[in-house]
Formats: sequence, C-alpha cells, structure tokens
Amino acid sequence: MMRLRVAWIKSALVAVALLLLSACRVDTTVDIRVDEDGSGEVTVEVIADAEAVSLIPDAPNALQLDDLSDAGWTVNSSTVDGAGSLTVTIAKRFPSSDALGGVLAEIAGEDVVFEGFTLIKEHSFDIIGLGPAKTDYELSGSINPTFDIEQLGDVFQRGLPPLGRSADSIENDFDGDFEDVLGLTVTVRLPEAPRSANGEIVDETIIWTMNYGDRAVEIEANTAVESILVRVWTMVALAAGVLLVLLLGTYLVRFLLAKWRTPKGRRRRDIRRRQHRAATRAQEASRPRRRMLRLLVLDVHGVLVRPTDPLEGALLPLILDEQPDIDPQRVRDLHRLLVLGRMSPSEFWSEVDLSLVSDQLETRYLSSFRLLPGLHPFLDRMKNSELPVAVIGNQPRAWGDRLRRMAALDDSISSWMVSGDVGSTLPEPALFEATRRTMSVDLFDCFYLSNIPGNLDVAEELGMATGLFLSGNDPIPDTDHTVILGFEDLLKNRGA
Repeated sequence: MMRLRVAWIKSALVAVALLLLSACRVDTTVDIRVDEDGSGEVTVEVIADAEAVSLIPDAPNALQLDDLSDAGWTVNSSTVDGAGSLTVTIAKRFPSSDALGGVLAEIAGEDVVFEGFTLIKEHSFDIIGLGPAKTDYELSGSINPTFDIEQLGDVFQRGLPPLGRSADSIENDFDGDFEDVLGLTVTVRLPEAPRSANGEIVDETIIWTMNYGDRAVEIEANTAVESILVRVWTMVALAAGVLLVLLLGTYLVRFLLAKWRTPKGRRRRDIRRRQHRAATRAQEASRPRRRMLRLLVLDVHGVLVRPTDPLEGALLPLILDEQPDIDPQRVRDLHRLLVLGRMSPSEFWSEVDLSLVSDQLETRYLSSFRLLPGLHPFLDRMKNSELPVAVIGNQPRAWGDRLRRMAALDDSISSWMVSGDVGSTLPEPALFEATRRTMSVDLFDCFYLSNIPGNLDVAEELGMATGLFLSGNDPIPDTDHTVILGFEDLLKNRGA
C-alpha cells in the first residue's frame, strides 16, 4: 500500500475510526484545476464535524501528515474553526495532462475511487483560413463511491484489521450507516467555461456530489480555448512575405529593364571588362624587359646525374637481372604509379617480388647514377653568388631524399621538388608551379636547365628562360633553346 495513501488516511479518515462512538460527518472535496498548457493541480479538502473532532485528542496537532510532504503533496491547511470542525487541505500539481490519472490514484489507491481518468489536450490550427487557433480539452473518467471501506485502511501489527476493527463492528456501534456520514464532492475547473459536461455547472465550475454507497458516476467534461493572436501573427507573416516577394520582384524588373535599355558596351559588366583589360596591359607594360635571374632550376636526370632516363637506363635492367620472367611493361606501369606518389617504394618492390632484397637493390639502383662533371664546383659558385638553385625530377620522395644525401647536395640545393610530392610528372607544369610557390618567385625570372627538349618546351610556354644542357659526348640537336655544353660553359657564358 502506498505511503501517500497511508498518510492521507491518517489526516482524512481519522473520524471514520471514531464512528463507533458517535454519529459524525466527514465530507471530502476533490478539486481538479486544469491550466492552458495541460498541467494543473489537484486539491483535496477533508472536513470533519465538531462531534468527530471532539474525539480526536489534541486535534489538529495529533494528525501525522509527514508522509504527504514526502510524496510531493503540499499541506495548505490543517485547522479547527470556531465551530469545532476540522479542515485538512492538501494539494499536488500534475506537470502534464498524462500525469493527472497518477495523481488521482494517489488519493485512495489505484482504481479504488477514481478509475480510468484521462485528460486529452489537442491543438488545431489551419494556416489557410480565418479561424483562430484552438486547443481542445476533454476530461473523462469514473468515480466509484461504492468501494470496500477497508481499502482505506492500513496494515497493522498483531494481525489487526486495516481499520483496527472490522467495518461491520464499527458500523454497528452507532446509529446510522456509512452512507449517511461519508460524502464526496468532485469539482473540475477547465481553462475556459465548459462547452459540455454531465455535472452541475456553477460559475464555470463543474460539480459532482455523491455519498458513500452511491452508484458509480461517469465524469465527462470538455472545453476549448481559442486564440485569435496566432491567426493575427500568421496573417502578418503572410503579408510580410507577399510584400517581400513584391519588393524583390520590383527590383528584379527594374534591373532587367535597365539592363535591356542600356546600349551594348555601356553595361557595367562591359565597363569592368575594359577596366580589367586596361589594368592587365598596364601591368604587362610595367614589367621590365630584361629578365632578373632569381632562381636556377635544374632537372635531376640529365643535369645532375645520368642516365637521363632512369627507368630504361638503370631500374628496368636491374629488375630484369633479378626477375628475368617479369613483364617489362608491368614494371613501367608500376614505376609510373611510384613516381606519381600513388605507391610507396616498399609496395613497388613487393609488386615485382623483390621485397626481400629491396634495400640492396635500391642502394645498387641509386648508386648507379653518375654525377655530371663539374657539378659541385658549379653549385659552390652559385652559393657564393647567392643565386638559389632548385631541383625538379620524376621520382618518389624517398628516393629523391636518399639520392640528395648520397650526392652530398643537402647544403647546395634550396628546393628539391619531385613528382611524388605533387602527383604529376614532367613535362606537365605542376612541378614548375610548385617550385615557384615554394621559392616565391615569378617563373619569368627563372632559368631552367634540362637535356629533354619536351620539358624545355613546356617551361618556355610558362615564361621561363630555358637552356638545353649537354655533356661533352652528347650530340647537338637542332633546337631553338640555348645550348649549354656543361657547367663550365654555363659559367663562362653567364659571367658567373
């Protein structure tokens, strides 16, 4: 049995236990107030007449109401008036419409007096139309005044009945019946005046009155709250939207008319284009005709080291010596993925089934490159002249770094950009652009050396000065690029 119900019995039905001595009267009023948001409050008022109170020692101080507060109820009053009647008033809020039934069940127990109570709250609003927003409230349930009186009792020690004595013995000790002394009134107050109800309506309050032993009463009440303010704000919002559309439409029409009426060549877009072209021509005119050499760009293969084609001249023969049955075209395809940065060196060696000897083969491959004669003295002269040197080439980053260390070029090269960094190989322009950004120079002020004419053609299209680098044994081709016969020739012709 719930602690709350035990506490309520101590305060509301103490007089019942005293009926054996006198014909008393105990009236209980349960008030249900519903607010607009669906919450509300249940108030229980118990009034015992003076004859019953006279049998309670030290009333109302003798009443034990602590359990009520522990269960969330508020004791609003517990007093004896001038006529000697005892009034105990308690209240508890319900936070939502769904919680009303649970609060009512705490009064006398689940389905003892109040059965199946539900409070339904429904909103309705039609955006299209002139009607107000409406909230409907519908309260329904059943009140059973004919319940076993001992259900209001408690569990006593030593096997005593719930009321201390049997209900029959209590009723036999006074003149009258429980039906004559126990009264119950239920009142309901909805957010607005009720539209329909099966109880008595007095000043917007619905009242049901009954005594113990009466037949069950079905409770039905409903009302609706209408709000015109929601409709007003909706109409204001729709009007504002229409005005905004009209305003934007007006501006659009004016813009299109102005554009249509403006002669070709006098439109703002045409004027901006002419201004942009004029600014571009002015910028080009202000560019100095004489190049300012600010960066020397060297090709790894063909200028720093030989062979010029590392795949066909070094790597492929090395792999074929170890794996004679491998398809050369497969090696070429894997090498392209390698230099594009889409495959690591370890993955490359694994694909050609040489992962177990990859370190030795990689060392043999990189050691097979021959530095061009005069490279280190030339780089020392560039360093003394404070002319930065950048290197570009088709190779993965790991091999580029290792070759740079093996050739002792760490201190001589300002930038070493490889295809594996940018995902693009020469002669595509990505390596040139990446170097330009890294070194913060204009390609117009760069001089590019390579012994591959295709690379030089692309560099020249990008605005770079170009030189075809040849060693002493290389044949001199027919080319429009400046021919450089070794590093000594470059130093002599440039006056470095």
